[in-house]
Amino acid sequence: MKTLVEIEGVNGEWFTIAGPGEGDRGVYLGTKVSGIYSAPVRTYYEEPGNFPGARPLGKRYLRRDVVFGVEILNDSPGENSWLSRDSEWEKAWDYDRDTKMHITTDHSGRRTLRLRLAEQIDVNTDIDPNENPINRAVMTCVAGDPFWYGEDAVYTATTQKDTRFNPTLFSPPWPWELLPHETLWIDVDPGDGKGGLNPTDQDVWLKWSVPAASEPVPDFPWPFPEGVPVPWERAPFTQWTIPDYSFTDPKLADRRLRLPGLIYGENSIVDTYPGVEQISPESGSQVWARMNGVRFKHPVPKYTKSKRFEITVTGCAPGQTVQLRIPRPWSRPWGLE
Repeated sequence: MKTLVEIEGVNGEWFTIAGPGEGDRGVYLGTKVSGIYSAPVRTYYEEPGNFPGARPLGKRYLRRDVVFGVEILNDSPGENSWLSRDSEWEKAWDYDRDTKMHITTDHSGRRTLRLRLAEQIDVNTDIDPNENPINRAVMTCVAGDPFWYGEDAVYTATTQKDTRFNPTLFSPPWPWELLPHETLWIDVDPGDGKGGLNPTDQDVWLKWSVPAASEPVPDFPWPFPEGVPVPWERAPFTQWTIPDYSFTDPKLADRRLRLPGLIYGENSIVDTYPGVEQISPESGSQVWARMNGVRFKHPVPKYTKSKRFEITVTGCAPGQTVQLRIPRPWSRPWGLE
């Protein structure tokens, strides 16, 4: 299969601009595409005055500037005119929202880059473009996140035991060692057909989806009224202990973090990437603040094949599911496996 290049607009419209089915909307990818290959990097070195050479301090991935042209046909009046096609193409792009460029190859599958307009779309108007059979539109775009993303690998584990308990039987803080527990396991291995733990050329930060208590707080309205304190002493909750394994420091190879108790409505996404909010619940409450400054610290290094993850929970009904989601960032649109 030829390399397939598709554009998914901010308005949900799709354009196939190269490869099988190209030109389905009268728009074709031109030549001289720049900026789509390796992610831009800047390295930093220190040059001590009394020593030869320099020593490395680190590196930083930069924004990705992408420039390409598309050829837009002017076949006939109406929907197939240049004016109509150019308008539809323009509406697929924005300065404040992401358009997705998908590139699919036989070897590497589909990878996606999120782009925004960095400058206005440029069309030559030396002569009336409505009179030309074809016009070139030059796209100057920027990707704030410079990585191409494959489809996330997703794993789940489901509770089998009933570990719910009556919170009023204990005085806060609830003694973890006295509460009923269940241990769940998630095995990630290339043999499962999902590529392994991290087959990419970038470090990966894991994401977890953890369910909250399935029962509402007794004698308390839902949704929670603003300005009224939640009666925590009688609120059912789940509490998860999830991995933050270090793959480089043997002393922290088994590190796990215990999350705050999650009451009804606080089904949460845990994103271990340090640049975002650590825990985001459905209710919008500030669960992250209840972590008391404790943070996840360890990414999964590039080209890590497998790992077994241990998860412990209390307060769950049978059938509740924890999900592990593993992003797939790549510095190139194909290759590097």
